[in-house]
Amino acid sequence: MNIIDKTLYHQIHPFKLVTDIICAFAAVYLLWLNELVPGIVVAFVPPLAISFFMIRTMDFERQKQSRLGKYVKQHMGRGADTIRSLGLIAMLAGGWFHFLWVIALGLAVIILSWLNGFVFRRENPAQVSARKARR
Repeated sequence: MNIIDKTLYHQIHPFKLVTDIICAFAAVYLLWLNELVPGIVVAFVPPLAISFFMIRTMDFERQKQSRLGKYVKQHMGRGADTIRSLGLIAMLAGGWFHFLWVIALGLAVIILSWLNGFVFRRENPAQVSARKARR
């Protein structure tokens, strides 16, 4: 498995998901308390360190072969990563400025980014080609 695939599939490993969720909410809480440096460190250092460790040492063939792995391969490109990052930044800003609605909005953006394949249905390019060939 190459580095690009590992980078993609490590995102759905339970250890990575739990780390990201815990760090995001802990960082929002710290920022709510106006602890800027600890909040930023908690938001970014553990998830990046875990990602680095996992990508370098683990095999993600099980994740790749799963239904979620197939979904991620089709629907979670760089655009979805960017949108999820913007959602996290919104959550962090909401924590810093004490805006619950901004935290909720950021969380909604992250959730919708993960669910984009269900929310914004797109046909598989192979299906489109097959349909055109039948005409």
